[in-house]
Amino acid sequence: MADIHEFSQGWSIGRLAEEFRMDRRTASKRLKEAGIPPLAKRGGHDVYRLADAAAALVDPIAQGAGADAVVDPRDLPPMERRAYYQSENERLKVESTIGQLVPAAEVEADYADLVKKVVQFFDTLPDVLERKAGLTPDQVVKVQDECDRVRQSMYEGITDDDVRDSA
Repeated sequence: MADIHEFSQGWSIGRLAEEFRMDRRTASKRLKEAGIPPLAKRGGHDVYRLADAAAALVDPIAQGAGADAVVDPRDLPPMERRAYYQSENERLKVESTIGQLVPAAEVEADYADLVKKVVQFFDTLPDVLERKAGLTPDQVVKVQDECDRVRQSMYEGITDDDVRDSA
C-alpha cells in the first residue's frame, strides 16, 4: 500500500482508475477532455492532483442533478446515443403494455366522445328546460345565450393551447 507522502506528490493514472473503478484508458481520456494538467512526472509517467482529477473522473450524470437529470441524446457519443434510444423504446413498450402509456389516437377518440356528449347537452338543454320546466321563450333565449357563451369559452380554451397536429 502506498504511503500518504506518495499521494501528496500526485496520483498516477493507474491509481486514479483503480480508485474510481474505471479503465485506465477511460481515466486518461476524461482527464484529457477536461484539460486537467499533470501535477508532475513520476517514473516517466504523469501524476495528477486528486482534487483536480476527481471532478473529471466522476460520472457526470451522478455528479449532476441525479437520476432526474435531463439527458440530451444529441450530446451523447454514437454508441451511447444508440443505447439511449434502445432503452427509451423498451421503456415505452413496457409502459404501453402495463397501461401507463396510451396511444394518442385512443386518447383523442376518448376526448372526442366526451366533447360530443357535452355539446349534445348544451344543444338540448334549452329545449329540455322549456318542455320540463315550462320556461318562457325569453328565458329559453337567455339559457341558449349562456350555453353558447360557455361553449365558446370552452372552444377558446381548447384552441389557445399549442395542440399537436393529429396524424
